[in-house]
Amino acid sequence: MPQIITRDNFSDFNDNLEINWRKSYDQFPKVAAQLYDMQDVDVDTGDESGLDGFSVAKRKGEGDDFVYLDITQNYRKAWSVYEIGGMTKITWIMRRAAKYGLINKRIRGLAESAAKRLEWDLTHRFTFAASTSYTDVDGNTVSTTVGDAFQLAYTAHTVPGSSTTYRNRIANNPILSKGGIEAGEKLFATQMIDTNGELIMDNPTHLIVSNDPTTVNTALEYLRSVAAPDQNNSGVTNVYHLKYQLIVLPYLATTAAGAYDSTKANYWFLANLNHSDAIVKVLEHPTFIPPTMMDGKEFETMDWKYACHAAYAIEIIDPRWIVMSSGDGSA
Repeated sequence: MPQIITRDNFSDFNDNLEINWRKSYDQFPKVAAQLYDMQDVDVDTGDESGLDGFSVAKRKGEGDDFVYLDITQNYRKAWSVYEIGGMTKITWIMRRAAKYGLINKRIRGLAESAAKRLEWDLTHRFTFAASTSYTDVDGNTVSTTVGDAFQLAYTAHTVPGSSTTYRNRIANNPILSKGGIEAGEKLFATQMIDTNGELIMDNPTHLIVSNDPTTVNTALEYLRSVAAPDQNNSGVTNVYHLKYQLIVLPYLATTAAGAYDSTKANYWFLANLNHSDAIVKVLEHPTFIPPTMMDGKEFETMDWKYACHAAYAIEIIDPRWIVMSSGDGSA
């Protein structure tokens, strides 16, 4: 017979639930986090910027002093932590009848809710990369601008030290294809400039797509296909074979409320994650909060409350590490 959950085994019961919560949280697929630099902080606000645009070395005449070279401050972006969380109840009947399956299901759901919300928030910065803001599932307006006050994917980004602009939105928004990828690569080769307006030599490392089967399969065909050994061109690989790592974002083609959005199914990005300027400031990682002997137990209902909680800020300061196509063929 299952052990009845009582005050005497309260601590052991909570310890076991915390283990189950952590296991369920860890098992939830966390894809979008790899696009960010995750940083622990102990304050709730701050700002972030970078320095680049170190001027090119100057010609030095015989006996002349070296010229002082300049470095330009990049745009700054303020960040502020916000909280997420939720709770569930373990009822007296569930404890008295030792309904461990139902209890564990609720705790697993609590863990998955925290993991899913973080994944949504991280992903939706790319889902809404062509907009300056979106309204999240709670009705809050979330700014998606980068340091120059434009949206992440834009045709005329600015830099602080020059009047030269650059684009990281692929012209005509091609569907994922050889021509589309080459157009994205050309932006890396010709458009990425430092804060002084000088060309940066940069190359993408990752191809990022939604979980739309057609888009995913096209990406796999490009990145993994080789000629069959019994074909005329046996052993020949295409030029994109293993060129980029593939990241499939399961919530990229969704609304802010997590429903499927077919208009974003063809979204794709090329990114250099070695130079990613997307940050997450974590004041508290998703945490399991059980009741104590004095708190979290309702006298009126005899229910026990369990919660999850996290606090973090998300910002993308500089967009020069990523290019985007909506895949809809629009201008």
